[in-house]
Amino acid sequence: MNKINYYFVRHGETAANAEGIIQGWTDSPLNATGINTSHQLGETLQQIPFHLAYSSDLKRAKMTGEIILDYQKDPPQLLTMEGFREFNYGGLENELIENVWTESLTDKVKRLENEKVPSTSFVPIIIEDLMRYDTVGESEDFTTFWARIEEAVLSIHDEALEQRIEQMLPEINVLIVSHDFPIRFLFHELLPNFDLTQLLEPSHYAQLLYYHGAYHLEAWNQA
Repeated sequence: MNKINYYFVRHGETAANAEGIIQGWTDSPLNATGINTSHQLGETLQQIPFHLAYSSDLKRAKMTGEIILDYQKDPPQLLTMEGFREFNYGGLENELIENVWTESLTDKVKRLENEKVPSTSFVPIIIEDLMRYDTVGESEDFTTFWARIEEAVLSIHDEALEQRIEQMLPEINVLIVSHDFPIRFLFHELLPNFDLTQLLEPSHYAQLLYYHGAYHLEAWNQA
């Protein structure tokens, strides 16, 4: 079958999520709700034997991954990767979301569609807009943001292929715990018809299948 099943999980809720505050690279732990829902997700995914497991190196993602793997019969080691961190908002971090996102992501995408902007330009434009709001000038640019995510994905993909071949497995399951922007923007780049406005809620997962040299969306926003 030669399949790789990627299970992308958005970390559980933090106090900042609950209060509508931008986190970015701020190293927030899970709150009580985030811990509880991560346990629930661990129960949901316990029948899927993960062969490889990765997370962002930020506390909220790492905690979520550790909880999920606690439900595995034979869990792999959870490896952390800086490449899967959330977008670095720089001087905009710890601000209220409503003060930074004066236009919602959904409204922004709809506006770009109405202006006949190619969908391949959506993510660079969205990030450029955020950079302009950051008067401190410390937020990431698109090239930096995308380069680190792409490097992390390619590294994991190579490892998954190598392990599948070494163990002669027909398919392999990979857990990746990350954040809102990296997951949504990655899916937008990999899947031609992916709707960027679809929200992936905290402690929810999306399943991405790699088969015959192409990616296929199998599930989105599942808990």
